[in-house]
Amino acid sequence: MKYKHNILFCSLVGCMLWAGAVQAQSPLNVPEELSTLSTSSVKGEQLLKMPTTNFTNSLFGLLPGLTVLQGGGMDNASLNIRGLGSYNYPSVTYFIDGYQSDFILLSPSEIESITVLKDAAALAPFGMKGAHGIVWITTKRGTEGKPVVGVDFQTGVQMPTVLSKPLSATEYAQLYNEAYSNDAGAWTSFYNIPNDVKYNTDWYDKVLKKSALFDRQDVSIRGGSATTKYFVLLGHAGNSGLYASKNDDSHSSGRFDQYLVKANLDFSMLKIFEGNVNINGRIEDRKSPNYNEYKLWQNLASYPNIIYPAQNPNGSFPGTAIHPDNPYASIRALGIKTLHDRTLGANFNLKEKLDFITPGLYIQQGVSLSSWTRGTRIVSRDYTRMFNGVAQTTHRDSNYKVNDDWGTNQWNRLQFLLGAGYSREFGQNTFQTAVNYLQYVYNIDDNLNGKAGLNNNYAYQNIGGRVFYDWNKRVSAEFGFAFGGSDNYKKGNRFGFYHALSAAYQVFNEQHPSANANINRLKLRASVGSTGNDVYNEGRYLYERYYGSYGGGGFATGNDDPSWHSAIGLKYVPNERIFAEKAYKYNIGVEAKFFNKWDVMIDAFLNKHEGIITPDYSISDIFGATPPYKNIGKVTNRGFEVSTLYSNAAGKLTYSIGANASYAKNKIDYMAEYNATSESSAQTGRPIGTRFGYEATGFYDINDFDSNGNLLPSLPKPSFGNVAPGDVKYRDLNGDNRIDPADKTEIGKSYLPTLTYAGTINLGYEGFDLGVLVQGVQGREVNLLDDARQKTVAFENNGNVYAIAKNRWAYYPAQGIDTRSSAQYPRLSLLSNNNNTQPSTLWIKKANYLRVRYIELGYSVPKRMLDEIGVSKLRIYVNATNPFTFSSLLTDYDLDPEVLSGYPALKSVTMGVSLKF
Repeated sequence: MKYKHNILFCSLVGCMLWAGAVQAQSPLNVPEELSTLSTSSVKGEQLLKMPTTNFTNSLFGLLPGLTVLQGGGMDNASLNIRGLGSYNYPSVTYFIDGYQSDFILLSPSEIESITVLKDAAALAPFGMKGAHGIVWITTKRGTEGKPVVGVDFQTGVQMPTVLSKPLSATEYAQLYNEAYSNDAGAWTSFYNIPNDVKYNTDWYDKVLKKSALFDRQDVSIRGGSATTKYFVLLGHAGNSGLYASKNDDSHSSGRFDQYLVKANLDFSMLKIFEGNVNINGRIEDRKSPNYNEYKLWQNLASYPNIIYPAQNPNGSFPGTAIHPDNPYASIRALGIKTLHDRTLGANFNLKEKLDFITPGLYIQQGVSLSSWTRGTRIVSRDYTRMFNGVAQTTHRDSNYKVNDDWGTNQWNRLQFLLGAGYSREFGQNTFQTAVNYLQYVYNIDDNLNGKAGLNNNYAYQNIGGRVFYDWNKRVSAEFGFAFGGSDNYKKGNRFGFYHALSAAYQVFNEQHPSANANINRLKLRASVGSTGNDVYNEGRYLYERYYGSYGGGGFATGNDDPSWHSAIGLKYVPNERIFAEKAYKYNIGVEAKFFNKWDVMIDAFLNKHEGIITPDYSISDIFGATPPYKNIGKVTNRGFEVSTLYSNAAGKLTYSIGANASYAKNKIDYMAEYNATSESSAQTGRPIGTRFGYEATGFYDINDFDSNGNLLPSLPKPSFGNVAPGDVKYRDLNGDNRIDPADKTEIGKSYLPTLTYAGTINLGYEGFDLGVLVQGVQGREVNLLDDARQKTVAFENNGNVYAIAKNRWAYYPAQGIDTRSSAQYPRLSLLSNNNNTQPSTLWIKKANYLRVRYIELGYSVPKRMLDEIGVSKLRIYVNATNPFTFSSLLTDYDLDPEVLSGYPALKSVTMGVSLKF
């Protein structure tokens, strides 16, 4: 793995990073050592070490400055570049081969490289799309030479990293008796153990397979001549899914298949024209139970194993009024839902070299079209919920029926580009510049079942460019700029100007060597500038009036028995001066190479985001309406990144050791927040995502109550309802002898870690290679009530009980139960206990982890053995992904620190073959 700066190229909204030697768009040929930008890159081959159909789940630990949060199963991971700069939780922007796009158009097999753009110098030409960083992706292209055919095959099994299960039926019954007794005020057994424990259904075991099969096949051809180059890829990736359901059309399945085709063509002619045509298509078929998957995983976690068997002896499926949706029946008896997604993308770029006018001058044009369409087929039926031979609900067996909904859920994106540039050397002076105009239109059509009126159009324009100068390969400077506009705002406020200035000084390099032979290269660089953001979560066109039935608007009539009448109202007060958020970015960096073996890169940054769109809750409540949104929010985000790579050889052994770390911490400077009861509960001045609640000091004891069961007057009285021995006790921060919202304070950190780190080891010896990647985070916390509630709150909503409840507060000496001195969990109850489920320090847990992301062992057959069969390369390998995880959350609570509930994160063991001929 190598972290580097790639050459620049002019495309789309300015001169942007290009990672690839062959392209049709005009490059600013700035060598790596002269670049003034802060970026990090990874080659596409690294992504294939994490078997997944979505490349975002293969980026862990590979790119300094990029934080990756795992998605469950095949879900997308969420990406953040240099932490968070806004409390509107923005996402990064993706560019593929020079055009804004979505990562759903990509498979890891077609990626040549991924580059993360981080500082103002890299982002300013993107205008309103650069404030929160950009992931720049280049796909594989042709090369000059004879055709080379590549075949890759990978297969293996995937399984949950962690599958936390509830206590056994007997343990459930024991703790249920205790909870029942707590509510009754004296020991009273509800279950007669073991006679009443008739079932011990392992729902996870019934609904899920032990493992799912994964497979990937790719066939590519790559080659070309001096004037024409091509790359074509055909690929398939599939996963059988974890659901233990039948695979015919009348039953549920978890099968996922992805088919893709990619064709890139580069051409040149008449020594004037250069161009490329890029086409990609993808089909995805995903089958799932005809039951809400989110609710299915909720039921798996919450349905007690004691209630009934998975299936009755006569083949019918049990269910009750309290637990109607048998999880096993949900995947076996309700039918199947099939999603058929089709994506298509194509772009054409042409450049005319105008050297006959003056050397280095060119103009270029480009157009890009991409689209996505979803079709849905639902084969559905119902079943009778039978228990003890009696139907328990109104549901009845029904025949299968088919509902098709094809092509009414889609989006398309159209982009046009015009540009010009100039590049020339004058002695020791190098000058390069480019400017481009982009027009972008994006349409989302969420029409469902033919219903109209759900189209959303997005449009923006941007003029962006760069001017680069270098003297004697020693001093470099660059100015980047953009003038961009978005239709999100009223005319007159739609456009903004963004700019950045950066410089680099080569202290030592090949042209200017150091007196110390061990210092091969040393570069200092710095950048300062601004960029923007026009995407936010509060809706669009905030300068216009919106009416609707918002916030329970209406009025009452009548006196003794009033009637309520719903009415429409103003959603918020419009603000005609609303405009795009702006980010001011500052960066300094050092790059060095020692002993011709050791590369080091260090960056420190400061980002100040201003004009964050925020409802102005500083306006008094007597205003009588939802306040207007204004550009008043401010956030400061700062941190650093360090990456290093040491490569060497000892005889036939080659080895490299790499490490990187990224630290980012933000602070809300101002957000006009609503109803902050005290300074201790204010979000302003604290990091985004800070958790607020009550400080738990332990549990009430018997001595805290009088003989009538009333709380002693000397103790603060909670405002959440009556309490009893074993309930959570909170600190009275304001000293008013009450526990209420005025006592809330900061209790935990954000879900987003402040520190991410990774390390790699790569070894090679006589054809054998071994690669290991470990990755971890620090400074991340979770609230069990939010992230794993059903595995935390025992018996809630007739739910389950997990091992965490074994540490509960309990005192029944006649039954030999006394856990008061060691209790870490409140008393059990079958009733709703509002006091114990308040957000508090009791439920905040550290979610730091260290995870081995992959271990891969491969063997490349010697070339002399392959020449006889016409094969140029043959490599066989085995791979383990996510095999080991170290976390206190896993040790103490049997929870995966990244995916605490729902469809789990996966680990895998695969083997593969890669050959070229």
